[in-house]
Amino acid sequence: MGASLMTPIERINAAIKLEPYDRVPVAPLIDYYFAVRRKGYTVAQGYADYKGIAFPAMVDLFDEVGGWDAAVIPTWLPSVNPAHPFNGKESPTSIPGKGVPDNAPPQVFETEVITLEDYDTIIKLGWYGYCEKSRQEVRPGPLEKAVAWAERLLVQARKDTQKWYDRQIPVLCGSLVQSPLMILSLGRSLTRFTLDIYRIPDKVKAVMDAMVDNLIENAITTSKLMGVPGVDLVLERGGGFYFPLKIFERFEMPYIKKMVDAFAREGLVTMLHFDQNWTLNLPYFVDLPKKMCICELDGKTNIFEAKRILGKHMCIMGDVPAGLLSLGTPQEVERYCKKLIDEIGNDTGFILSTGCSLPLDAKFENFKTMIDIGKNYRAPWM
Repeated sequence: MGASLMTPIERINAAIKLEPYDRVPVAPLIDYYFAVRRKGYTVAQGYADYKGIAFPAMVDLFDEVGGWDAAVIPTWLPSVNPAHPFNGKESPTSIPGKGVPDNAPPQVFETEVITLEDYDTIIKLGWYGYCEKSRQEVRPGPLEKAVAWAERLLVQARKDTQKWYDRQIPVLCGSLVQSPLMILSLGRSLTRFTLDIYRIPDKVKAVMDAMVDNLIENAITTSKLMGVPGVDLVLERGGGFYFPLKIFERFEMPYIKKMVDAFAREGLVTMLHFDQNWTLNLPYFVDLPKKMCICELDGKTNIFEAKRILGKHMCIMGDVPAGLLSLGTPQEVERYCKKLIDEIGNDTGFILSTGCSLPLDAKFENFKTMIDIGKNYRAPWM
């Protein structure tokens, strides 16, 4: 097939709805780390000046390579709802230029910020109540100040989103949320949380039950405030790489299903952002709403198995690995992208993307090759 016959929004919607497209859409997950370095800045400079350096660098990168088909998330500002501006206690973080080198990404130190006593608070007050109590402890001051901060971020995020729409590029996700298991495993630390699952499983379940409705409501509200009909559900630690299926079946899958079902009822597509290896868990996801999810993979899950199991149920997205983009050659990138298009594309249901985020040390020629192959390669089935 020669010239493109569809607009980016038509092409992306066709992929999500498992309908025929003129070609496979390409939509890399981009943060500002690679983009600012491409412009000659350090990651530290981008971190310090998101509005003036980081986001413009991302847009400039889009223009430099001739564009792609969708912005996965419109911005790397926090996903906030001014009605509930605080998302709980934060793990200590070293930022570029302060604790980590100028050209390194922020480094989060996993430690216990959610205590066993906090479990009781969450059960009693819910997630919203716990977050407000935590805000008063770690950032004392009037709630109005936190609301004003969140409103400023929301205004900027909406401006960023509009810049993609001005280029006729759809945005896939208007909010970012994690499953209860993901939040607790990060906040307790993976080691302590794993002990909790085995030592006090009923209490852990009660905590998750007290969290999930607030998480759902917040994600829906934020996506609607952003004007973007999609949610990024970030998942990592509930999968088979970490836990046996009996843990997944009790502490992760019921909450994933409840969240995705609720998002679908509101007309929101859920991007299931699977970090690490979820191959063992793939069969469970046929229980999620059909044609309302994107299975986004990072190079660890077997994407070919994902196509076999889920290809008639949801869109598959991925998964050019970070290592290939950083250490490979353009020829190797080209071969892998063509393999994905030939074997996963199969006339619909695939979005070519990076395996998780574009690494900050990627080679520009490798990234450009990925974009060019996605836009110009026509597989035999086309």
